[in-house]
Amino acid sequence: MITISKYAFIAISVVAVFTGSGCSSTIGKPDQQTNTTGRIQHTKTSQKKAVLQKASLHGNAQANQSQRLSYNQEQKATIDEDFDTWERVFHGFQISNHYARHPQVQQFVNYYGRKPGQLNLLSERASVFLHMIVHEVERRGMPTEIALLPFVESAFDADVFSHAGAAGLWQFIPDTGRRYGLQQVKYYDARMDPFAATGAALSYLQKLNRDFNGDWLLSLAAYNCGEKRVEREIARNRAKGLPTDFWNLTNLPKETREYVPRLLAFKELISNAPRYGITLADTPNRARLAQVRINKPIDLRKTALMAGLDANHLVNLNPCFRTGITTPEYSNRIVLPRRNAQQLIQIMEALPAAANDRVYASKPSSGYNRLATTKTGKKSTQVAKAKTRTHTVRRGETLQTIAQKHGVSVQALMKQNSKRTSRILVGERLSIA
Repeated sequence: MITISKYAFIAISVVAVFTGSGCSSTIGKPDQQTNTTGRIQHTKTSQKKAVLQKASLHGNAQANQSQRLSYNQEQKATIDEDFDTWERVFHGFQISNHYARHPQVQQFVNYYGRKPGQLNLLSERASVFLHMIVHEVERRGMPTEIALLPFVESAFDADVFSHAGAAGLWQFIPDTGRRYGLQQVKYYDARMDPFAATGAALSYLQKLNRDFNGDWLLSLAAYNCGEKRVEREIARNRAKGLPTDFWNLTNLPKETREYVPRLLAFKELISNAPRYGITLADTPNRARLAQVRINKPIDLRKTALMAGLDANHLVNLNPCFRTGITTPEYSNRIVLPRRNAQQLIQIMEALPAAANDRVYASKPSSGYNRLATTKTGKKSTQVAKAKTRTHTVRRGETLQTIAQKHGVSVQALMKQNSKRTSRILVGERLSIA
């Protein structure tokens, strides 16, 4: 069975947005039960066709009232679907703008401001996930500066991990990820599930904000270096009669002392983009992603190719599936581009269950992560070298059908076999990487 949901600005399907294996939330899992090993046991469900559950922005007035978004007290504007998501971010800022003039913040404003071209590209990458993140930040009543944190953590790359082993958009280390429900097994890592990791990161940040009495700068510092370290530095300053605000904790790790100023620098640059020569990617205020639940292994690369998409399109949206093949025993949710969702559902319904017997390597990093605080390592899905296989051409086959069968692109197949044209011969042996 396949079911699909999309989150929206004011969504009657909001409980489905941050649910699923790996997410810290436990709301709304009607089609699956989890045993003590963490694997999902599927129950019988009705065999109805998958449809998009569309949420109206201007439907039932009472429902809209109950789902009203949280803003700071000064901001009461109503935002509709024509509103740009970046403007929605700006309207939800709650951390003082005075920090933009702090010398440490200005240092990074100047540093990043010299790279407007890279910031343009970075905003394009952010636009894929921004609406989803802002939606949940607002739903929890958090300042929308938090939605910019992946700029600092991962440069909005869901498929990357640091040399310290932190992974995904929000750069969870393994232990903290497990503490917030992000399962990590051989073929599945929920830290790289954009939805699950966002829910977990926001829950962790809310907990830190309670620990530090509503001080978001201290909360953010603790997210980077750990709450115990920040608590020790506060105690040290207090014992010396020194101020205990973030700017006076001078013994924090260098990365942490730069972490908060970097975020505030991104806030200044993004909210005043024209002044710094930055062109933000067009990001209308509507969901770009949808979620589908399917209880069989799906070859994401083959599915994308059959839909006419780039071979890595679905793999890049779902890097939590480490081999490019879904693992419904751990999570049966797949993230799809909303505009192609119905076509992809039809393809996945028709496909047989995939065998999880190979590893896909992601495309090499494009360099955006130079703007992130975290020093990133190799792409996370490059967990092993892909094995080379061979295929003997049969009568009636083409490079296109062979590429689809093996989950690779025609271009990759031609390159692997040093072909300049798509001509093949019956009995010819092709190398499949």
